[in-house]
Amino acid sequence: MADVVLRALAAGGRSGAKLADVIKRLVLEAAQLGELDSYQYLGDGGQLVTGKRFPPRWLDRLDKAIETGAIEHLSVDRIVEIMLQGPR
Repeated sequence: MADVVLRALAAGGRSGAKLADVIKRLVLEAAQLGELDSYQYLGDGGQLVTGKRFPPRWLDRLDKAIETGAIEHLSVDRIVEIMLQGPR
């Protein structure tokens, strides 16, 4: 599922840096829009805490963007815009 994304990040270079920028922008903009997934976990002292996380469905979409070359050809702004529009 996220193997392609992890390999691209680990490879570094121009594509890896651009992908990291896309992920960072997605998280920041999605947080402002309330688009991050909520989850609960046990915090210190055993209390239930609600956190936010990167939606797993976005990893699948980023995989596709890498495999189709969109990461190479589109700007960070355009990729983030497309990702925030939702599935097509």
